[in-house]
Amino acid sequence: MTAPPRRSSPADLDRLLDEAVATFYGAQVEHAHLMQHLAVRHGLNPVDLRALQFLGAIDDDRTPKELGGYLEMGTGAVTALLDRLTRQGLLDRVRNPDDRRSVRIELTLAGIAVLGSVRAAYRGVLEGAVAPESLELFIDFTGRMSDALRAAARSEEPEA
Repeated sequence: MTAPPRRSSPADLDRLLDEAVATFYGAQVEHAHLMQHLAVRHGLNPVDLRALQFLGAIDDDRTPKELGGYLEMGTGAVTALLDRLTRQGLLDRVRNPDDRRSVRIELTLAGIAVLGSVRAAYRGVLEGAVAPESLELFIDFTGRMSDALRAAARSEEPEA
């Protein structure tokens, strides 16, 4: 017969939460190092790489305003970033067929190739860190963590 699960005391829970936060911070530091390495490998800076990842996250084209909101950048900084990535051949600005006053941003084949290389790097990380039988658990955890982080960021936004 197996013993019933041990109840965690509030002190045990506090210790585990502190350990989880420290581990998460450590993972964030290593992720930042990986992002820096991948960006440099492709002649980019980390913000440029984040922009490409955002633009490649869905199949639809994005607007400069959406990108600026994601990166928390003003219009001037977004314009400079888009100019830089356009000069590098990683994206194009195309007229919005629904609104001639606005543009959409689409990745070029070169931009898609950079994202393919980045994706391969992340796949390698996951293959080395997550057992195949735990991938569904990892996907579920990561989705819930994303939702919780998004909610925490929204609760920290200043009142309008």
